[in-house]
Order: sequence, then structure tokens, then C-alpha cells
Amino acid sequence: MDEVKIKVESREAFFASAVKRAVKIDKGDFSAGPATISYETMEQFLRIITPNRWSLLRALRQSGASSIRALSQLLGRDCRGVHADVTALIDAGLIEKQADSKIRVPWKKITAEMDFELAA
Repeated sequence: MDEVKIKVESREAFFASAVKRAVKIDKGDFSAGPATISYETMEQFLRIITPNRWSLLRALRQSGASSIRALSQLLGRDCRGVHADVTALIDAGLIEKQADSKIRVPWKKITAEMDFELAA
């Protein structure tokens, strides 16, 4: 998959989407859509996707697989802060660590989608 969608959506909407996907699979439709990461509130979303982390994602996507030290030099940031941000983004599924310990953004496209009522 090349794309991940980050959503702010209710629990009900999340489970409704999962049921729709399950029905498609039951019918034999195994076509892959974009991966999805959902947050129940805008506050949860903003705890993970901070401005620094968004810049980190962009820089890492543009530069390719990198060590945390090289990434911190590229960003002009403290290595410990970059390490903390990378760890949070790995936990969120937006960055992956390779066998050689380098990190990379596996997505060509990251789309953020939020319901205004839930995001307000």
C-alpha cells in the first residue's frame, strides 16, 4: 500500500467501516484500499501529529531511509527530541524501522480526514 488515511472519527463510524470491509471480504473482494489510522478525538490526533512530527515525516519521506542521528542533523534538532518523535510515529504506524535500524516513511501519500463535528 502506498497511502495511509489518518482520520478523526467516532467509534461508531470506525466500526461501521470495519463492517463494510468485512462484508466486501465475505463477498470475495480482497482489493486493498488505503491503510487507515483512526483517532476518536481531535485532541488525540494532535497529540500524535504535532508540527515538528509533520516536518519530520516530510523530511524523512524526501530524504529516504535514515538514521535518527542523520535525521536530527537534517532537521537541525536535538537527537533526543527527534528520537522521541520517531518513537511516537513508529507507535502510530507512520514510520517503520528497517532491519538495518534505519527508519523510513513507507507511505507515498498521507491523507488527514476529519469530521468537523468531531474535530470541533
